[in-house]
Amino acid sequence: MPVFLEPGQKYPVVLDCDKDKTPCPTFYAKSQSMRGQLAIGQVLDAWTESDETLERLFEMTREKLAEVVIGWSGMVDPTTQQEIPFSPDSFVDVLSYAEARELLTKVAYNRHFDAVEEKKSDG
Repeated sequence: MPVFLEPGQKYPVVLDCDKDKTPCPTFYAKSQSMRGQLAIGQVLDAWTESDETLERLFEMTREKLAEVVIGWSGMVDPTTQQEIPFSPDSFVDVLSYAEARELLTKVAYNRHFDAVEEKKSDG
């Protein structure tokens, strides 16, 4: 069965800048079909190929992240040392544009499998 059809599946995605941190900030995403990959690609392309306002580009990015990322762990507020609760609205508070783009790219290309396979080979 294609992996994106498996109900309830979520996959870890770690940003390159976070891979050596403890605890490791981890996003959990849904696997993407070609249609999902295309929709993510359209948002990424809009950053270089459209005349949208910066505000609209950020909103498009947040909306797409809210569709494909379903949770996170290890997100700690550096001032309070408390876990930041997951919320689709929080993406704009915890991610830079470059990090949001990296996250969307990894989800679009189902790059979370790389991290899973890497952990399996380490253990």
